Amino acid sequence: MIDGSIQEVLAVLDDATRPAMEREQAAHKLAETPAPEVVGRLVAALEDEESGVRWAAAAALIDCGEAALVPLLNALVAQADSTWLREGAHHVFSSTRSLKVQQVTADVVKALKGPASSVATTEAAVRALVSMQG
Repeated sequence: MIDGSIQEVLAVLDDATRPAMEREQAAHKLAETPAPEVVGRLVAALEDEESGVRWAAAAALIDCGEAALVPLLNALVAQADSTWLREGAHHVFSSTRSLKVQQVTADVVKALKGPASSVATTEAAVRALVSMQG
């Protein structure tokens, strides 16, 4: 198992030259510390070349609960053309154990798998972000 400071674990996650298994373990380890920097890096890992790393990042974001909500919604707005990001977000939002995340993202989950998902997801994510401000 990976041990070390958060910075060291983040460095493993970000290092595409490391074996995928090590990077997956790093993602799981990071779920223990859902700080903004950690969540941001996990969201970025949803676009990793390795499917196992993407899956581990999504699992870690599920464990982060509400801490992952706004960063992931913002990523969906900013990177509407990313299929991997949308797939990861669908996994996170449809598997969350947080009632708040379920409520806020119900329409986003539908949009992620519906027709014209990139446009529909962006619109649903913006509505979700606005709903949390009110």
